Amino acid sequence: MMRRSRETEIFSLSAIDLFAAAMAAFALLTVILLPYYQKEIQERTPENAISDLLRAAEDSQVETIEKRKALEAKRSAAAQNVSDIESQEQALLARFRAAEAALLEKQAEAQRAVPVPEPEEDKPVPVQTPDEDIVEFRFLGMNTQKSNILVLVDMNRCMAGHEASIQNTLERIFSSLQPRHSLQVMGFQHTDAGPRVARWPSSGGPRTVSGTVQAEAARFARGLTRQFGGSASMLHAFDQAFQTRAEAIFLVSDGLPNPRVNDGLSPQRLASEITRRNGGAREIHSVVVGNYFDYEGTVEFMERIAANNNGQFMALASDTKGVCD
Repeated sequence: MMRRSRETEIFSLSAIDLFAAAMAAFALLTVILLPYYQKEIQERTPENAISDLLRAAEDSQVETIEKRKALEAKRSAAAQNVSDIESQEQALLARFRAAEAALLEKQAEAQRAVPVPEPEEDKPVPVQTPDEDIVEFRFLGMNTQKSNILVLVDMNRCMAGHEASIQNTLERIFSSLQPRHSLQVMGFQHTDAGPRVARWPSSGGPRTVSGTVQAEAARFARGLTRQFGGSASMLHAFDQAFQTRAEAIFLVSDGLPNPRVNDGLSPQRLASEITRRNGGAREIHSVVVGNYFDYEGTVEFMERIAANNNGQFMALASDTKGVCD
């Protein structure tokens, strides 16, 4: 008889029970830990990251809005500043135009108010009599009894353009003199090199008047009118004139001294200072030439010099325009 083979079981019923218990324990632990695991997963999911990004974007939007408000406030402030500046400019412009109109009106009133004597024809010297004084010199209504005459010619650049009128004025002064007079001529100006004085005669002393002397003086005066330039340094010129033996000084000028080259003095203060330095020693007569009515104070300045120094004043208008007109 053949023997039957015996089959061997690997797992017994007890092992199966053990495996089942283990699986049950694992399932139980899984159920218990599942909520915590899901929470951790949720915290790491992209959805939560997107939420964080959304919150950051909202915060950034709020910050941007605040910055825009601040920029808008600055823009409004800048616009207001521009408006204020424009308003100030308009106010200043209005004030400037009002001042300009007032100045023009004042100049017009000054021209109407200043009495300018009418020129008179040159008259011969009257014959001396025992009972009357002799007028030694007469020129367009101006006269003096002094014998030693100095003609002081302003050569500043604003005289250019009036050469013919100035030459005619000077020649009429020279031709009005008599043999009993002595004459000298001095031109003055202030250039970049400083004050400049041109003298005739060159020796500095006066010449007794004669036909030859009058012609020489006229030629010298024509030379002066070809050298106009610079400024009118009157204070220096009068200091030079006061050092001569002149008894009467005839100033021929446009009445526009430059304060910068006259110790910073205004025209009226300059007239007072010239009077102080003269001390009443000499007559000072003034002849204003050119378009003197175009400038405020020119006539008053020349009048004051003459009136304060026992002199007379004459205004001679020019038919031409100067370089400063």
